[in-house]
Amino acid sequence: MIEIAYYIASKAKQILGGTLSVNQYKDYVLALLFLKSASEYYKSNDSFQSDENKPLLRLLVSERSSFDYLYKELGSPELGKLINVALYELEQANSRVIEGYEINRAINFESNILGDTNERLSKLQELLHLFQKLTLADDAGKLIDIGALYNQLLYIFAEEAGKKISNVLTPREVIGLVAELIGNNKDNNSLCDPVSGSGTLLVEVGKRIGVRGVSLFGQEANWNQYALTKMNLMLNGFKDSTFFWGDSLSNPKLTDDGRLKQFDIVVSIPPFADKWAAEEAEYDLYGRFQYGIPPRSQATWAYISHILASLKPNGQAVVVVPAGVLFRTSESKIRHQIIEHNLLETVIELPQNLFYGTAISTAILVFRKNRKTTQTLFMDARKGYISNKGIYKLSDTMVEQLLNTYKGFISGEQVWQENSCPAYIATQEEVRNNKYDWQTVKYVEEKIERVEVDVEATLQRIEKLEKRLEFVNEQLEYCTQQLIRLTNRK
Repeated sequence: MIEIAYYIASKAKQILGGTLSVNQYKDYVLALLFLKSASEYYKSNDSFQSDENKPLLRLLVSERSSFDYLYKELGSPELGKLINVALYELEQANSRVIEGYEINRAINFESNILGDTNERLSKLQELLHLFQKLTLADDAGKLIDIGALYNQLLYIFAEEAGKKISNVLTPREVIGLVAELIGNNKDNNSLCDPVSGSGTLLVEVGKRIGVRGVSLFGQEANWNQYALTKMNLMLNGFKDSTFFWGDSLSNPKLTDDGRLKQFDIVVSIPPFADKWAAEEAEYDLYGRFQYGIPPRSQATWAYISHILASLKPNGQAVVVVPAGVLFRTSESKIRHQIIEHNLLETVIELPQNLFYGTAISTAILVFRKNRKTTQTLFMDARKGYISNKGIYKLSDTMVEQLLNTYKGFISGEQVWQENSCPAYIATQEEVRNNKYDWQTVKYVEEKIERVEVDVEATLQRIEKLEKRLEFVNEQLEYCTQQLIRLTNRK
């Protein structure tokens, strides 16, 4: 599958990369993959019915939204409009649509960004040729997991964009870790991500819990990201999910009778550098800021407050945040309230430079309501990385140790300090004594390897070195005097 993904990305760059950046052309490529994949599955009798953790992908495809129809119209001067219509009809038939915020409005194939009329037509024809030749089946003739291919492409485009990526993309290892922290509960859970981005985290956690046993909910403020998530959800078998466009802080749409809808599980990676309208928090209609009002310049705690208000009485939340959330003085009163209300279960500090698009240091916070213990697990994973060309990756060994330690803590086992994954279980009193600072260094002893030193042998070595230095100085003085004599003769 990865070979197919790199082939698509490479060819797309040849067709569109001359005039467009990867941030500009990736949406068009993913939209055409969406159309091609839906058509292929609709024509086949193939599905993932045997495995409850894989999607039962059966999208309804009208004639005008089929890829074959578009390819027959390859010479039409209105090809861009036809692709827009195909996206519109495919979305209308397979998901809940918000009028005015359809996928084809966010990803517009008639846009001048693709060039003037003739140039745009030429590029679209080349793209359709690319996808027409594309085989979406394995060697046995079985259709591949298109949802996985879609997300693979997202990461390839992120690698291509590097630091210029328009939206921070979470590395797969972190998403996998978050999904594993949720656990295996498949009892018809409701799962929400109120800041969904491209939908990768929501999809992966949904698949981890079980596609057919979970109801998915989400919201996203960025229109293009919203469109990408809609396609991501449909291609991964979550076409019945509830997903809205809009800002969760200023205009939450996941509500029930004027109150925030509550969920069993909330996972999220809020924007790392957002500001928000803090002045409106005092009169918040949903009572989200009972633990304190975050500063205007720090939206992360506003999102966390929203997430906690969205949890059911026994709900669990896993949130990836900038490391500053753990210690900034401006938010200490909120951390105080979180600890005193016994909501913080685990803190995991991650290595820096993990994320595509930013080198910021990050952490994972696990919250849980109605906890049976008042203790909090702190784990330091900052050194648990491997490096490739300056990009860090959370190592498989570290992920395994983090999960084993977390599962041990949840089951009541003793937590042992390991050199590569230091951990500590802190009481509420210890957190209070640290003035509600959540940095792991405040709790976790850093293991420093100590080597026994032979003092007598070391002193003898120092003495020999000092004698050697004395000899070198004498030689240097002799050479200097000789040089002076030779200079005076001249």
